[in-house]
Amino acid sequence: VNNEILPGEKRRVISRRRFLEYVAFGTGLLAWPLSIKAETKHYLIVGAGIVGTAIAYALQQAGEKVTLIDKDFPAAHASGKTFAWINATYPKQSFNYHLLSRLGVNVYQKWDAHLELKINWKGSLEWFKNNDENQNMLKKVEVIQGFGSEAEIISREEALGYEPNVLLNQNFITRSPRDGVINPVQAIKKMIQGIQSKGGKVIFPAEFLELTTNKGGVIAKTSHGLIRADKIVYACGTGSNLVAQGKYLKPATPGLIVTSKPFKQTINKILVGPGVHVYQRRDGVVILGEQGKPPTSHDQRLSQRPEQFPNQPLSIEHGQRIVNLAANFIPQFKDLIIEKVEIGWRPLPLDGKPVIGFLNKYEYLATMHSGISLAPIVAELVRDELMFDVKSELLNDFRPQRFQ
Repeated sequence: VNNEILPGEKRRVISRRRFLEYVAFGTGLLAWPLSIKAETKHYLIVGAGIVGTAIAYALQQAGEKVTLIDKDFPAAHASGKTFAWINATYPKQSFNYHLLSRLGVNVYQKWDAHLELKINWKGSLEWFKNNDENQNMLKKVEVIQGFGSEAEIISREEALGYEPNVLLNQNFITRSPRDGVINPVQAIKKMIQGIQSKGGKVIFPAEFLELTTNKGGVIAKTSHGLIRADKIVYACGTGSNLVAQGKYLKPATPGLIVTSKPFKQTINKILVGPGVHVYQRRDGVVILGEQGKPPTSHDQRLSQRPEQFPNQPLSIEHGQRIVNLAANFIPQFKDLIIEKVEIGWRPLPLDGKPVIGFLNKYEYLATMHSGISLAPIVAELVRDELMFDVKSELLNDFRPQRFQ
């Protein structure tokens, strides 16, 4: 695509011709909705977060038989406790990871129109307090600009034109105009409605317990009973190592998400500032996400991976800590009133990149840190691989076999 590909990657990237085909015609092999007739198969998807639900939805829309199960309920874990930022920003390197993420934004725009997801395509501004960290960010932005990214480096004065209520200590800021934010709980709800409206099954609570295979497909033992299917997809987030019986993820890390009560409109974009990222919804509610790790003094309490604080005062104390970080560069937010504070546990692949592909003839794994950003594009590519026994070039760098 470009002569500025990182060293060592030139032999592995997608050809310019194929890249242009993806951009022009979309990511999947087929148009949506599908018009081709194929033998209907039954797919069992384990995990009703945004990735699993999107895969189930794409298969159901293609005319396949789908059963989606979750051990708790849809959006119960990471997908329901997330900053919900759709992006293809500078940390997503190498080239193929950036390309997958960038095309993912395109696919999201299609799903947004189709499902009326009401994504707010705000764009983002990002900077660091520390000069060295800010310079490192700017260098990485230049790399993805070489990949064709629309991210740009703008002056402090330009940034203040977008955000007059924000204090900026840097002269240069990264602007990513195509970023958006989504309500993942509502998005999952709409996908599930689409699945059920076409005869698909969504069962919860139904914990996956054990799998047996035979020539006819798979038999999954669940807490809800036995489920027979042609193939099974594991989209279990932080539970992927256990369910898929492999070593694909590091130990999950917690991230705090703070939701405010409605507040006067103060900021316009997604702001990724020192120590915290923040945006304001159309209804005035402010969402804040912690960037750093919790203090080591909390290690013992966090060892059980709680998703809520043990009491309200402790919850508010930690939420206020994050609000204070935002108020350092958005002074008006010192008056924010906290509605709730949640702990989200994030799946972290061993090398930071998605893990997507067949484990064997019958079992397929899809787990990633950037599930919010990648769910629709991954769903369409996984759909094609499952239905037509093809291998997408876009996913070649992300196969689970790289960890064997």
